[in-house]
Amino acid sequence: MPTWDEAADWYAQMATDPALGYNALAVSVALGLLGDVRGREALDLGCGEGQAARRLARAGATVTGIDPTARLIELAEAAEARDPLGIRYSVGRAERLDGLPDASMDAVCAVLVLHHTDPLEAAVSEVRRVLRPGGVLAAVIPHPVFDHPGAGWFEGRRYLGRYAEERHWSTADGGPVRAVHDIGWHHRTLATWLTALGGAGLRVERAAEPMGRDAGRPDGGGPWRDLPRFLALRCTA
Repeated sequence: MPTWDEAADWYAQMATDPALGYNALAVSVALGLLGDVRGREALDLGCGEGQAARRLARAGATVTGIDPTARLIELAEAAEARDPLGIRYSVGRAERLDGLPDASMDAVCAVLVLHHTDPLEAAVSEVRRVLRPGGVLAAVIPHPVFDHPGAGWFEGRRYLGRYAEERHWSTADGGPVRAVHDIGWHHRTLATWLTALGGAGLRVERAAEPMGRDAGRPDGGGPWRDLPRFLALRCTA
């Protein structure tokens, strides 16, 4: 199974190419859930190569980006050097945000990251800790009902697999990385997600289920055209 360090350059290319992935859609949905961030302190949690961080900064936020993959932080810092936006980047894990004080953020943007954390409860507790009262978390994850171990495609239709089987899973076959599925993530049921967020003191205010067709891809969304590609949640502290 490939690691994020091994897949970093592939991911950075995929994430910024609208013909390859759905990352731009995920970022747009997250920023829509966050609302007006002008003058706000924002954390891009699991920032990757910095796509969401840059959009937050251009929307007027003061942005900190954190990711556990050193190569992705290197790429994000290179983009910052080319086009300075005042973003601060550092290597770190969502489960332990040691460098951030309590109640130091107005907003946390977690685009396609929390399903990679383990334990989830530690990550969402850290999010709650760094958010100021009334602060907002916008979290986007692959839709757990449609994207989980054993799910797949047959004649253009999505079939479900072992939805109730909560575990880390990967589709790696020893070849080159073709999708984040090959790196893998921790599948959890909807009940587990909502329980973890509520248990951390985060109140779910709004949910969204963007369809593949919303991505604006040249292929109209590919096989995900008429299915929810993500589950997105707006939570307040």
